[in-house]
Amino acid sequence: MTDSGLRDKKKIATRQALAEAAFNLAVEHGVDGFVVEDIVKTAGYSRRTFANYFSCKEEAIANSLTMNDYLERDGQFASSTESYTPLDTIELYIRGSFTINKLRRLNELISLSRNYPSLKLYVTGALMEVQDFAKRGISEEFGSDYPEEYYPILIGAVFGAILPVLDESIAVKLPEDGEQDETDNEFNQYIDIVFAHLRKGFN
Repeated sequence: MTDSGLRDKKKIATRQALAEAAFNLAVEHGVDGFVVEDIVKTAGYSRRTFANYFSCKEEAIANSLTMNDYLERDGQFASSTESYTPLDTIELYIRGSFTINKLRRLNELISLSRNYPSLKLYVTGALMEVQDFAKRGISEEFGSDYPEEYYPILIGAVFGAILPVLDESIAVKLPEDGEQDETDNEFNQYIDIVFAHLRKGFN
């Protein structure tokens, strides 16, 4: 690995450690129950280092959602077969990327943002980043095979169906430990229904 590659990896690790510390403190104490000094003490960095990555504790908390994506980006949208459509590929991404831990993190962040309005803007931005990442990946993989407007419409429909589960607008139980690969858990059944409906209009 080159020196620049090592530096980039170290920066990502630092950012991730700060974001994880901020998220864990928010869950334990509430967003108003700690300050930036608590984050840097927990993560083992200085206040100056924190300022190099985040403007405030709310931004750090929200970034705990997207940091793992930075470590897992390569090849997520490469089609394993030429017969796959963008809808097939985004379904594989959702089922593979939205692990139990990530679903819980999403649910907890949305719940925190509901209770602490100062966090909501940053969580919304983090959710948009996840959607933008998916949209770029699908668009780069399939290019001009589909109209340009197809990709944002597809991603909007998929995430629009998932977010009501995460904010508990609809009652779908998230999987427990050990249930990720069980096809009969409520979340997987819901995803089956979502993509069955989307296939009627997107393929």
